[in-house]
Amino acid sequence: MTRPCAVVLLVAGSVLAPATGTAQPPPLVVSVAASLADVMSELARRHEHATGQAVRLNVAGSNLIARQIVEGARVDAVISADEAQMDVVEAAGRLVPGTRVALLTNQLVVVGRPGGALHVDGATALAAPAVGRLAMGNPQSVPAGVYARRWLERQGVWARISPKVVPALSVRAALASARAGRVDAAVVYATDAAIEPSVPVLYRVPAADAPPIVYPAAVVRGPNQAAAAQFVAYLRSPDAGTAFRAAGFGLAAP
Repeated sequence: MTRPCAVVLLVAGSVLAPATGTAQPPPLVVSVAASLADVMSELARRHEHATGQAVRLNVAGSNLIARQIVEGARVDAVISADEAQMDVVEAAGRLVPGTRVALLTNQLVVVGRPGGALHVDGATALAAPAVGRLAMGNPQSVPAGVYARRWLERQGVWARISPKVVPALSVRAALASARAGRVDAAVVYATDAAIEPSVPVLYRVPAADAPPIVYPAAVVRGPNQAAAAQFVAYLRSPDAGTAFRAAGFGLAAP
């Protein structure tokens, strides 16, 4: 059985029984897309404070998360950065029927290296000689990279840009490449750019030019389904919605 193997964050709170001998519920394991790491850490902390239910976040690219769950990893709930990877998990019979919901939306942006002088006014600019290396999530598997490839295909420049692409294991890895100056530019989510002020946003991709970016959430089959459903319900609450919007995410229509 594959264990969750990406970055694992233990949200504050022991999973041991208190001194009174009353057993605490087992921690929930929630697999989340890399772009959600910061806001989900805060929401998991709030949920535990309100309910006493500890939450562990398994943070990775959505393609890796999907593979882990399909291979039998112990996961109680999942939030993917795209519908396609959630489809993989659902097709494997790992989701609790009726629990899948559209949770969030996002936007693509092009960022540059700190202190750089690159000017980007659209997709065509990325094909210019000034852009020698362009980072993005793996355009064949990582949702942010797939979205970026589809945007560039729609603009008719993917064939010219693809030889420049430096594929990354996650959108956060693509952002890190730009921050470190290893690439001239990167295509990432607006929410990722917002957490890295040293990386300049060069261009915001209009929603009409890119495929819809939707983050679905669902409960995974297992012994903690009731607690996982409660957590997913919390993620659709006004409190969680405020936190998501503050982090730059949009709320998906019900």
